[in-house]
Amino acid sequence: MTSLPILAPTYTREYRISAKTALETALSSVPAYQTWRRHDRPSADIFARYQAMPVLTKVDLREHQPAEFVPQGRDLAAALARGEVELVKTSGSTSDAVTNVWCQEWWDASEACSWKLHTATESARLGAHREAILASPRCVGFASDVGYLSMEQRTLWNYLFLSEKADPAEWSATFCDRMIEELGRFEPVVFEANPSFLSVLCRHAIKHHRAVYQPAVVTLTYENPSLIHLRHIRSVFSCPVISSYGATESGYVFMQCEAGRLHQNVEHCHVDFQPLAARHGGPAVGRILVTTFHNPWRALLRFDMGDLVRLAAAPCPCGRRQGLTLDAIEGRLANATLSLAGRLVTQREADAAIAEVDGIDQYELVQTGVDTVAVRSVSDTRDPARIEPELRASLQRCYGAAMKITLERVRALSPVLGVKYRLTRADFEIDVDEFLAESP
Repeated sequence: MTSLPILAPTYTREYRISAKTALETALSSVPAYQTWRRHDRPSADIFARYQAMPVLTKVDLREHQPAEFVPQGRDLAAALARGEVELVKTSGSTSDAVTNVWCQEWWDASEACSWKLHTATESARLGAHREAILASPRCVGFASDVGYLSMEQRTLWNYLFLSEKADPAEWSATFCDRMIEELGRFEPVVFEANPSFLSVLCRHAIKHHRAVYQPAVVTLTYENPSLIHLRHIRSVFSCPVISSYGATESGYVFMQCEAGRLHQNVEHCHVDFQPLAARHGGPAVGRILVTTFHNPWRALLRFDMGDLVRLAAAPCPCGRRQGLTLDAIEGRLANATLSLAGRLVTQREADAAIAEVDGIDQYELVQTGVDTVAVRSVSDTRDPARIEPELRASLQRCYGAAMKITLERVRALSPVLGVKYRLTRADFEIDVDEFLAESP
């Protein structure tokens, strides 16, 4: 197999200084990394020093108290009492929740730097702008499991949280109309959305011929968008639709540019890339480990984001060169599956196979065994009898001709624990270390 070319990242002197400061601060003054010091080679190149370090996982974050990731000399209890920081738990949709020390000032700075990576967000003069948010209220916003909340009850500062209901499968036509009407009343500059949730709203708008307010930009976050989601969203929104990638722990890591590629937020993080073995997509596909810069209250070093990405093979037409450039986010490792030949199938690859079939509006793929894949799907616009043979053939091209495919049509699908959708997954454990390329 011929390896595809990989675009080498460009790093400035200032970036190297930030990377060196982050590493040496963590090793010298952050209690959680006390045992990591023996791996360091201070005379080596800074990036070689990073590569000599272990990998930080969510298990590590849970085993250490939040204070153990705070540099020595800082009083976390006093900062919590002052309201300078707070303790925030992640949703834990694919693994147990993690408690994070949340520094809003650092988060805002990370977000502002990411806006420079797309012309639409760079030119919109964002800051104290109005922003509408559509995501699970169990992740962000205000939840109500009984009655409904007024628009005023769901507005905080310059943010409007559109939904207080965590399950889009239960959204009525009246509820969807309310969200569309509120978008028009609020007139946000930015509309930030979970693509699964926004896809449901857009399907409603398409079906009922509803005009929808056009913000300056739609940013997709919380989940990796499906090609099906993008099809629905771009049918409704003519403004730029941009994917933003990050996490509660890491801040903003990558931002999609106007050419469609994703660029590293070099002012706020370092990213190590570990390629998969060639038969599983390497050296272009691999996992990423993120080190945060400039966070005074939480030092993360080589944090495993749990995602696979695809590196760009050539310079981006947008002209941005610093840091890693990605062609795509391939999806969470927790959502990876295996072909009959034992090859790793990323969520993006499985999604592309399903998106080939016209008429599928939602789906959930579960690999129940090494030779069996089950798909539940929603289709509002096409006869399932026509869809099923096409879907079966597309999936067998992806997984192998002898893969057993079971198909079920359902009315709607719900997010896991009312938080996020999982489009693909295996019912058995997949250990990424088994698929990584051997170190040189």
